[in-house]
Formats: sequence, structure tokens, C-alpha cells
Amino acid sequence: MKSFVRALTKFDGILAKGEAWVLIALVAVMAGIVFLQVVYRYLLTQPLHWSEEMARYLFVWISLLGAAMSVQRRGHFGMDFFYQMLPSKGRRFIACLVYLLVGIVMLVLLVYGIVLVGKTADQRSPAMEISMGWAYACLPVGAALMSFHLLSILLQEAVKKEETS
Repeated sequence: MKSFVRALTKFDGILAKGEAWVLIALVAVMAGIVFLQVVYRYLLTQPLHWSEEMARYLFVWISLLGAAMSVQRRGHFGMDFFYQMLPSKGRRFIACLVYLLVGIVMLVLLVYGIVLVGKTADQRSPAMEISMGWAYACLPVGAALMSFHLLSILLQEAVKKEETS
């Protein structure tokens, strides 16, 4: 079990680095598009008809990939005032409950995201004429990445608990 968790943790780190590079690229592309949008609209007085739509879709993708990276780094905020007042068994129970609830939400997001991509695959975006499936694909992709990171965290915690018992 330990070697499996160690390999999974290593893959989780590699996946997170890949996510970080994709995020950097998406932010750079979005910044470039927004810059071009401003230049074309205000300097050349011929706005790009597709730039605002593309920037919007990129922003949503960035948000969900960033959320996945935040799960991997355990960076989501929480109110831990009462959590800190609990004994260690109570803390473990609350942590497991939170992980379970987050896992359920990610499963729902994954399933309904896949359904939504299927329903919107034939629709075309107004300005760019691309499949809306690409715009909505960020939901199942982000949910799958968050679920994988969450699974990795849970297995790491289980190994730590096994080692301390």
C-alpha cells in the first residue's frame, strides 16, 4: 500500500506541475487576447468580434484548473476556529467528513459536466463558431483533476494514520 501511495503521490506532483504549465499558458494567451482586444477597439477602432468570447472561455478554464491545483496544494480556505478547539479524533472526523462532502460534489460535477458537454457538443458559440462542448468541457476536466488530487490526499492521510497507529 505504501509503495502504491508513494507512486500515486509522485504522479500527483507531476500532474500538478503539468496543470501549472497549462495555467501559465492559458493566462498568457488570455492576457494577449485582452491586450489585442484593447488595441483593436481603441487604437484601430475595429474591434475583434471573437476576443471577448475567447477570453471568457479561457477565464472559466483557468478558474477550474486553478481550483484543481488548489486542491492538490490543500490551498482552499476554511474556517478552522472551531476545528482547532477539537481533540485529534474530532479533527480527523471533521476532516474525513469534509473530504467526503467535497468528493460527492466533485462526483456530481463530473457526471453532470459530462452530460452537459454531450448536450452542448452540437451547439456553436456565437462569435467563434466552435463547439460549446469545448467551453463546457472544463467542468468534467476540472472535477476529474480535483477528484484525483482529493483521492491522493485521502490515501496519503490513510498511510500517515497507519504509520502513527
